[in-house]
This record gives sequence, structure tokens and C-alpha cells, in this order.
Amino acid sequence: MNSLVRTLILLGVYLVALSPTKADESVGFPEIWEKVKTNSPSIKAKALELRAAEIAKENSDMHWLPRIYTDLRNYNTNDPGLNFQGKLGQRAARESDFSTLSVRQRPSNYLDSNNLPYQNLNANSLNIAAKDTLNHPGSNTYSRGTLGIDVALYEGGSKSNLSKMKQKIVEGNRYEVSYIRKKEYYEAAVAYQSVRNVLEAKEGIERLIKRIDQFSKFYKIGASGNPTEYSGALAIKSLRLKLEAIRGDYLSRGQAAIEMLKLLSGFLPDKFTPSADNNINFSEKYLPYPKSDSNVNTSLSNAYSSYAESALIGVDTEKARFLPKVGAYAEAYAYDGNRSTATSYNTGIYLQMNLLNPSDIGAVKEARTKSDAARKKADEIRLKEESNFRVLLFQEETLKKNILLALDSLKTQEEQLDLSLRLFRTGTIHSLQLADVFGKTAESLISNVNLNSEYLKIRAELNMYSNLENYNE
Repeated sequence: MNSLVRTLILLGVYLVALSPTKADESVGFPEIWEKVKTNSPSIKAKALELRAAEIAKENSDMHWLPRIYTDLRNYNTNDPGLNFQGKLGQRAARESDFSTLSVRQRPSNYLDSNNLPYQNLNANSLNIAAKDTLNHPGSNTYSRGTLGIDVALYEGGSKSNLSKMKQKIVEGNRYEVSYIRKKEYYEAAVAYQSVRNVLEAKEGIERLIKRIDQFSKFYKIGASGNPTEYSGALAIKSLRLKLEAIRGDYLSRGQAAIEMLKLLSGFLPDKFTPSADNNINFSEKYLPYPKSDSNVNTSLSNAYSSYAESALIGVDTEKARFLPKVGAYAEAYAYDGNRSTATSYNTGIYLQMNLLNPSDIGAVKEARTKSDAARKKADEIRLKEESNFRVLLFQEETLKKNILLALDSLKTQEEQLDLSLRLFRTGTIHSLQLADVFGKTAESLISNVNLNSEYLKIRAELNMYSNLENYNE
């Protein structure tokens, strides 16, 4: 029994070791898109711009809150006005603080009430030596603190309109975030499926090259010296070289698509293989689009419309420059010096209005012109998108039909190649005719690849107009 269990375990390990790892390397597009949403530099940058706009809007919403401020100063001065204000602020002004040189010239310094000279020194006589303390107070040190509050009662609508402008800017940024996400989705989908297209094209070209090599190995075309046969040999050789060059070109496109996926997602297995879906099936799954052209626009035109509305509100904001501003205020003061410490207050209302400010001249006209320009730009983008959508719808329908026709044509051409090979073996056709069939088969293959690539891009562009967010969000 133990030996049987051991045998089964070893067999299981052996089968696991033999199991192919390629399935693990296949990554579905939804998984890639999840990585793109998380790691895309463009999406991250635009999300931060949106957050900055939201913060600006939140700040503008608080315009109705009072402004509270403080001013603390400690200063040394010999300025007569500041010294006098400092002493009054301490509520400690003295009579001597008002002394000037004019006190020395008072008649009362020399004459009594009878206009007779003093016989003895008295208090009035001392004024002859009075100091000029009011004009020359000397250097003194003071401290002053101010605490104030300013409440705007009416601002002409400038702050409220600014808040509305910020709201429209936020809306515009949100539309731009949606547009960037759709654009990244577009690029990721095209890059992802392009890898699949390149793999299929590479396999098709290699199959054709293999058939040419096998044919050339068993049939020495041109060995007889017949010019027609030799011409066919050269044509087939030239075709093979052309196919090698085309394969190299497709491989470089595939590598570019892989690098794009790495840039967008920040994640990709070393041996990445996309899931096996043809372009039409892939597009139906992951690239939906509106079937009607009524009211169809991308998020980009919506963003420009929001910015145009913001510019229109800006006209009213500029008009507020010429309106009065009314507010109430209150300030409390504290003074400290070498004499005392005291407090005081000041409260009231104010009205401010610019009667003439050169920088305000033409401000409203400028804002109105900018608003008109923004609206024209938004209209231009909207009209271009609507026109482009109708063109894309027509191209999508045409390309879809052409892809099916090209696929049938390729199958027919491959059947013709098989038939031509049999006819050549029997001597019914010569090598030049066979070379022509090989060439047409290659053309059908390349045409099919190019049509699929173009169809994928058209569907991805149409998806930019879609509001079906099954994978876009």
C-alpha cells in the first residue's frame, strides 16, 4: 500500500514537471487594465491635478469666514510720533512729554502777574531750562501687539463667483481624468491586441516561408537553364527575402507594443502571451461604442465646455472690481514700555471702492474676450468630435466587412496555392506562374494583417465616445 502511494506521488510530481508553463504566461486584458489603472503615470498625474483643483475649490468655499489676524512688534525708535504714540498706548503720558523749546520763551518765565520781574526763582522760572522732549524724545523701546478680525459683509460677488469658477474647473478636471483613463484604456487595448496580431502575422509568414523552403528543397527551379523557369526562381527567392523583411518589421512592432504595455502597466511577464481572441471578438468584448451619433462627445469636449463656463463666470468676477466692498472689523491692542502696560480696542465698519485703478481698466473686456474664445474652442472640439465619430462609424462598418472578405480571400488564396503546387508538379504550370500565386498569397496575408490592425485602432477610437464603463472604470 505504501509503495502504491509513493508511486502515485512520484507520478504526480512527474506530471506537474511535464505540464506546460505557457498557460501561466497568458495574461487576460482585464488583468492588464487593472495594472494600468494603478500604475499609469498619466492617470496618477491627472488624479493629483484633480485633487489640487478640489482643494482650491474647498478653500474658495470658505470665503465667508472672517479673517483673523495678529501683529506683534518689538521696536526701538527715536521717531517723535512713534514715541508719543507708544507713551499714549501705555496710558502713561506725562506733562514733561509735551515740553518743547517754545516753553523757554513764555513771558511767565520772567514776569509775574503784575508784569514785574520775579525777585526770586520759582516754578515758572525753571521753564527757562525746559527740554525739547516732544520733538527730541530720544531712543526708546516699545512692544505692541494687535489682534484683529475682519468680516466681509459685501464683496460685489467676487468671492462667490470665484468659488463657482473653481467648481467648474473641478468638473473640467474630472472630465479630463475620465478622458485620460479612456485614452490609456485605448492605448493599452491597442498594444495588447497588437501583440496578438503580430504573433498571428509572424506565424502566417513563417508558414509561407516554410512552404517556399520546402518547395525549393525538392524542386530545383531554374536548373534546366530555361529563362522562364529561372525568372520564376528569382521571383520566389525575392518573395522570400521580402517576407523575411516583413516578419522583422512585425516583430519590431510587437516589441514596441510590449514596451508600451510595460510603460502603462508597470507589469508584464517575461514571456508575455495575450489571450487568443481575434480582433472582432476582442473589440466586442472590450471596446464597446455607441451605435447612434446623437449627442455623442468624448470627455475632452465636456472638459472644455466646463472651462468655458468657468471663463464666463470670470466676467462677473472681474465686474466686482468696480463694486464697493463693505465689512466690519475689530482690533484689540496691547502696549508695553518702560512706564507701563495697557490695552485698547478699535471697532467699526468700512466701505472700500476703487475710484480709479489703471490696472482695472479693460479687465471686464479682457475677461469677456477670453470667455468667448473658450466657448469657441469648446464648440470647435465638440463639432470635430461629432464629425469624427460619424467617420469612424462608417470606417468601422466598412473595415469589418473587408476583414471578413480578406479572411475568405486568404483562405481561397491558400487553396489556390495548394492547387498550383499540384499543377506545377504535373508540369501544367511553370515556376513563374507559381511565383505569382505565392506572391498573391503573401499579399492576401499582409492585407489581412493590416486590415485587422486598422480595425483595432478604429474600434479603440470609437470606444473613446462610449459611456459603457464595464472595463473603462
